[in-house]
Amino acid sequence: MPLSPPAARQHYHTRQIQCEGFLRDDGLWDIEASITDTKGYPVSFYDGRQLPEGEPLHLMHVRLTLSDQYEIVAVEAATTHSPYTICPEIAASYQRLVGLRIGPGFNRKVRELFKGRDGCTHITELLGPMATVAFQTVSSGLRKREAPQPAVGPRTTAQARLLARLIDSCHGWRSDGEPVRVQFPEHYTGDTP
Repeated sequence: MPLSPPAARQHYHTRQIQCEGFLRDDGLWDIEASITDTKGYPVSFYDGRQLPEGEPLHLMHVRLTLSDQYEIVAVEAATTHSPYTICPEIAASYQRLVGLRIGPGFNRKVRELFKGRDGCTHITELLGPMATVAFQTVSSGLRKREAPQPAVGPRTTAQARLLARLIDSCHGWRSDGEPVRVQFPEHYTGDTP
């Protein structure tokens, strides 16, 4: 169900975040993201520059290249638009992500590495959604590589690990819900219909 019609209002800010996941020909995974901020009014910068309404105030891009084990093997970050001319200088700092593994504690480590003046708020903010997209991309890609499995029945080790993360991770995957009852009856905790 969509939201109800809004009250009369004036547009002030739009933030768009886009994340995509790709399997590379060399077997690695690329997770790419961008963040774009625009204003619904013209902006004047401290140095006299003017930004017309709807033009990007912020536009940052990140590419993480991952192994099958979610280890970051390469990073590229870029700032295309920013309010300050020094902002693009910080992009090279994100090379510190190389060698980290996306998994438990990843977001905490990112906050430690890039807090305050050691990072860009916008680039750092992209890394959380990118971690989610990495799991969705790599886990589904690894399942596609394996021999097809029945909807119910024996599972590979990779499928079992994924299942353990999904059960009770959200309302749709609750252990007493219909999707778990049908697809993973051995983990179903609700009443049998």
